[in-house]
Amino acid sequence: MPREEEFPVVYANLAKITHSPFEFLVDFKRLGPESREMEGAPTLVRIVLHPIIAKGLRDALAHNVRTYEEQYGEIPAPPKGGDGSAH
Repeated sequence: MPREEEFPVVYANLAKITHSPFEFLVDFKRLGPESREMEGAPTLVRIVLHPIIAKGLRDALAHNVRTYEEQYGEIPAPPKGGDGSAH
């Protein structure tokens, strides 16, 4: 298994989340000035999660957001896209 410093680091400012009965798909994307539409943003990496792992990730993110906000203040809500995407 690669050491942590060997993992690629990817900057994404958009996540598109879809699911099937068997898995959750999280497409991390980068929306830049050349592409203002989510669908035009290139997918940088797709993560496929079993539903149990997706639920654990949800809980871990909620915990970490609470901890962050306790330390640094409230994070403003993202603009609503109306398409279920997380920006």
